Formats: sequence, structure tokens, C-alpha cells
Amino acid sequence: MQINYDDITRAAIKLGFSAAAVMDTGNLVFKPEYRVFCEENQCGNYNLNPACPPESGTVEEMVARALKYEKTLVLQTIQTMEMDYKKAKHFHNQLTEKLAEQMKEDGYTDLLIMSAGPYKHHSCMSAYCVDAQKMADAVGLICWGNDDKIRYFSQILFHDK
Repeated sequence: MQINYDDITRAAIKLGFSAAAVMDTGNLVFKPEYRVFCEENQCGNYNLNPACPPESGTVEEMVARALKYEKTLVLQTIQTMEMDYKKAKHFHNQLTEKLAEQMKEDGYTDLLIMSAGPYKHHSCMSAYCVDAQKMADAVGLICWGNDDKIRYFSQILFHDK
């Protein structure tokens, strides 16, 4: 069965994402040295949230978990600096979860969400040590811009049907 990735990305945009793109999960770049950001507890969740290290697993375990999936749906929302960043990130993660539910209804039964910061039981892209800049570049999205915008990213990893 041929999957139409345009349908998935259109559903994401319709739901409220600023941009969405599908890429091969094997093209994600993992930087194990990023784990230090978790260990320094920069977000305040290290060793407190089960979705965060160390309980979420080692870098190697998390990379192996991600690479079990063939495809990843890269999701982006763009907010202005005036918005409360915690509310904007929460909104982004809620959208991600809603889209994952829609994908499940469409027959994608095995999904992995990498959220924008830890969210419920989902580990963030930082815990997986994903290089967000390289991910954004791979799908033609801006990660860091010289403007007053904040860009949030999440991913939904899935199997080719």
C-alpha cells in the first residue's frame, strides 16, 4: 500500500501546525553530547519526569528506539516572542498528540512521539539527542531565524504501512 505523505502533512497544517514534512528516520542526526543539557537539568525535569533521563533510557537505548521507525513526521509551530513560551510549547505538544490520535484512527498503530520538551509520557527531542538544526535543514524548515519568532519542533515517528 502506497502512503500519501501529502495527506499526513496537510492534516497537520489543517490542525494548526505552521509546517510539516516527512523524512526518513535514518536521516536524523543524533548528537550524544547533547545529553549533557539534560544532565545539567536545564529544563528542570532531569530525574523527576519518567519521560526524561535517566529513567527514559541511555542515549543509545533512545536512539535505537527511534531507529525502529522508518519515517518521521517533523512538525513545527512558529510563535512570536510576545507569547508565553510555556503556553506556546504546551499548545504545540497538544497539537502533536491530537495529530498522533488522528494517525492512529487512520491505521498507524505504532507511533513514537518526540515532543517539544517533556510532555506527559513523551520524551523530548533533546532527550533523544536529535540535532534539531540538521533535522530542520533536511526538510527545508528554518530552525533558528534572525527574527522575533520562536520555532517549536516535535516529531511523530511511524512505520511505512
